[in-house]
Amino acid sequence: MTPSPRAWQPRSLKQLVFIAFFLINVPIGFMLYKSNIVLENQLQQSYKQTQISLELSQQNNSLERLAEDIVRSSTQFRILKVPTIQERLAEQVESFNNHLSIQMFITEQNHKKQKFQDLFNDLQEDPFSETINSLPQLTRDLAEESFKKMAIELASLQEQAHVTRQDLWWQTALLALTTLALMLFFSTLITRPITELSSRIEAIGRRENLPKTPIRGPREIVQLNNQIVWLDQHLLQLEQLKGKFIQHISHELKTPLTTLREGADLLAEEVPGVLNDQQHHVVSLLQSSSINLQKLIEQLLDYNKLQQPHLLQTQKVDIYKAIMGAVTPWQLLISEKSIKLALPKTSLIVQLDPDMLHRVLGNLASNAIYYTDKNGRVTIEASISENQLIIDIENNGPAIPPEDAKKIFEPFYQGKKKRSGPLKGSGIGLSIAMEASKAMHGKLILQTNKESQIVFRLTVPLEPK
Repeated sequence: MTPSPRAWQPRSLKQLVFIAFFLINVPIGFMLYKSNIVLENQLQQSYKQTQISLELSQQNNSLERLAEDIVRSSTQFRILKVPTIQERLAEQVESFNNHLSIQMFITEQNHKKQKFQDLFNDLQEDPFSETINSLPQLTRDLAEESFKKMAIELASLQEQAHVTRQDLWWQTALLALTTLALMLFFSTLITRPITELSSRIEAIGRRENLPKTPIRGPREIVQLNNQIVWLDQHLLQLEQLKGKFIQHISHELKTPLTTLREGADLLAEEVPGVLNDQQHHVVSLLQSSSINLQKLIEQLLDYNKLQQPHLLQTQKVDIYKAIMGAVTPWQLLISEKSIKLALPKTSLIVQLDPDMLHRVLGNLASNAIYYTDKNGRVTIEASISENQLIIDIENNGPAIPPEDAKKIFEPFYQGKKKRSGPLKGSGIGLSIAMEASKAMHGKLILQTNKESQIVFRLTVPLEPK
């Protein structure tokens, strides 16, 4: 198969920005150039029309004045019959014809000229004819018609200017849409790889696998993506080394810890010999501390195990029995603190991974019991809604400070409020619960955080029946 042609990609971000600004400015420059040409043409036509109107007005005034002079000279010649008056009349007629030719050229009304020629021919054939007296009226009619024609041409020019203005508005609107489309296109072209980079960085923070497809874009973006891929691989190697280290050191600690516990148990049973009260107290401290250390090691191993990829082993789980299994190890502490424990009244059977559910419930239950004061209460409720299992674990301890609530699920984080009980918290229990809930594709949140009402909610999607 022949490979598909690769789409064009800018070599650098600078080149992409330059092309974007250039292409956005091209339609703006073209619009300015075209508007300049249109406005220049309109201005030239207006200037030309103004000149024609002014010259036509002057010609009409001259024709009207010459028409009056011709009628006056003709009347004088009929009365006095003086040759000089006849000569003057001929000069006036010739001047009138010259002005009339100019006026006809301006207004393109050559068909009107014949009427004036007929009058002048009658005057030449019969100098004493009185038909020439109609010349002023004929001249005024010609001036009125020429002014009407100029008014029509001015109205046409005004209509053309209106149409041109509308065309410019439409072209401006089209230009704005084109410019907006180009801006959206190039902004998407620039921000899309950056957004993808941001999502990949967030994926690294969530310890998710990066997409295999490379980012296509400017050279700087591609180089940054390569650095992110390198960082992801480096962090993965560090995670693997950390997991191996935790697993190794935990197993290494188990051997001497087992010896310490066995030795403390033997001393407590007075196998080597009888102990006095002070020696019994020291041995009890050794036993409690070794138990605490063993629990911390087990939690550390559990947390490290949850960081590794694993498959869920689902089976039918009785939620009531699972809750009872989570609180049973703490019955002694519940009795010592006189805690009122309320459990679900009905049992639910669901398909889940029992080990993962036990990790969540065990850590949430121990957390609620440890942080509840004496004579307090712990309430555990379970229900199914919209094909989801919802478990709420509530205790009436003090409100969690806002700065602690933001980091409460982070590993090894211990807030200002310390546990009340013989064992010190490791700061990893809620992290294990969070990782286990994610493994079940569920969600664990601090639902309510106020005085005497702390509620952690676990939501797990159930398989369709």
